[in-house]
Amino acid sequence: MRATGTLFMSKTRPEVGRNDQGQFRLVLRLLDNLGSEGMEAYQVRWLGPEAEAFWNAQRNNLVPGAVLDVELSHLRAHTGATRPPIPELRGRVVRAQVIPKRTHHPAAAAA
Repeated sequence: MRATGTLFMSKTRPEVGRNDQGQFRLVLRLLDNLGSEGMEAYQVRWLGPEAEAFWNAQRNNLVPGAVLDVELSHLRAHTGATRPPIPELRGRVVRAQVIPKRTHHPAAAAA
């Protein structure tokens, strides 16, 4: 199954490293704001040169609350490692893009 949507970076810092085969590995913890329904947690993993290029280009933008447009695959529901346990979805990143924050234009506000 594949899913596409807008998710937000959680307060948990991204994890970077190499897997057993030496591939670059990026793990992100994201949140889906469901409005009055609460939040849904995601833990997603991205492997390989595309993940490394994304990390190198966007690492300073991957801060809590950053907005990402993502396409995910292999989504599975897991019981999170929190106390009390909170369910989270885990999956693989197919693609990700940081969506720039809206900028405030003083000229527009003054009009």
